Amino acid sequence: MNYVEYVVNVDEQGRVVIPASLRKLLGISKGGKAAVRYKDGRLELIPVNVDLKRRVERWVEVAMKTNPKPFSEEIEESWKWVDREYAERKLGIH
Repeated sequence: MNYVEYVVNVDEQGRVVIPASLRKLLGISKGGKAAVRYKDGRLELIPVNVDLKRRVERWVEVAMKTNPKPFSEEIEESWKWVDREYAERKLGIH
């Protein structure tokens, strides 16, 4: 992890300008969001990805289109020492 430190000014209304290089590093663009947290005498700035919910919903949509079905087909039992009955007993489903 790289350590970067800047001295910034705090204006009369308590606003701080985050240097452009840090905004780029954090992935914060114009209109972006960040959480500010106080911890052990320090302020932490954590980027918030407001687009995360939409990306997760899209991922679920794509994943559901694959129509996965666990155990949807019989597996050839070619190994004598690991047959279906043995495996089910070991898994506690027989």
